[in-house]
Amino acid sequence: MSVERIFRALTTSEAVDLLKEYGDQAQILAGGTDLLVQIREKHNRGSIMIDITDIKEVSNIEFTDTEMKIGAMVRFTDIVENEKIKSEFPGLWDACKSVGSPQIRNLGTLGGNLANGSPAADSAPPLMALGASITAASSDGIRQIPLTEFYLGKGKTALKLDEMLVSINIPLDANKKQYLEFEKLGLRNALAISRISASVSMVFNAKGVIETCRIASGSLGLNPTRETELEVWFVGKTLDESLIKDGAKKFGDIVEDRLSGRSSMPYKREAVQGVLKPALRRILDRV
Repeated sequence: MSVERIFRALTTSEAVDLLKEYGDQAQILAGGTDLLVQIREKHNRGSIMIDITDIKEVSNIEFTDTEMKIGAMVRFTDIVENEKIKSEFPGLWDACKSVGSPQIRNLGTLGGNLANGSPAADSAPPLMALGASITAASSDGIRQIPLTEFYLGKGKTALKLDEMLVSINIPLDANKKQYLEFEKLGLRNALAISRISASVSMVFNAKGVIETCRIASGSLGLNPTRETELEVWFVGKTLDESLIKDGAKKFGDIVEDRLSGRSSMPYKREAVQGVLKPALRRILDRV
């Protein structure tokens, strides 16, 4: 579909007013690394583009004692250059560092990566493992959407036509040390889109026992997915090499049951073990 008009919004309220006015003909333009390709191939949904690159209120990374808030327009390069994220959330840092090329990371935004609805979005598994939620704004107000409820199928999200993703919100607990790691398997070494990815977040008690565990996977279905069965299996155990091997096998068994009858099952059953093990071993090295 040809682009007929481009509006440059300077505030969130301007952007959502335009979304309301133009309905299903409007699309948000952020970094443009996905949307511009769609436009070139005439796969874009709407003919009206709303450029949000100059909205400063959605372009910051903010920390409080209880939350990390990442604006929708924060670029992957911004995250990679953030020392606090690199040191405290290496899984999120690694995922963002693995996105495309430096040129893509200089333009691509975290909000766009999620709003595109791809099951292979590198940022989705670590954000799910962190218990993140999405803040969406419309002319009627704002609402929070847990990231686990955000994906509705390949290319589909819970955002309504008149809503704009404004931030990603991650809960923090200053009293608990959270370990987060990420691993992905791509089709090639350079600029690889994830074939399989996994992210693990763990909190340990004073005796070194796993107190809480969140595990999320990418490219195992139509949506990035929380692996709740595997999470429950890990809680209450002590992380060591034996547990890592057993946990990886458990993950393979879960995938085998989930993908039973599909031609990709044997490959993915083994591949998920190959991404879970290194993520867990990096946590073990840091505990």
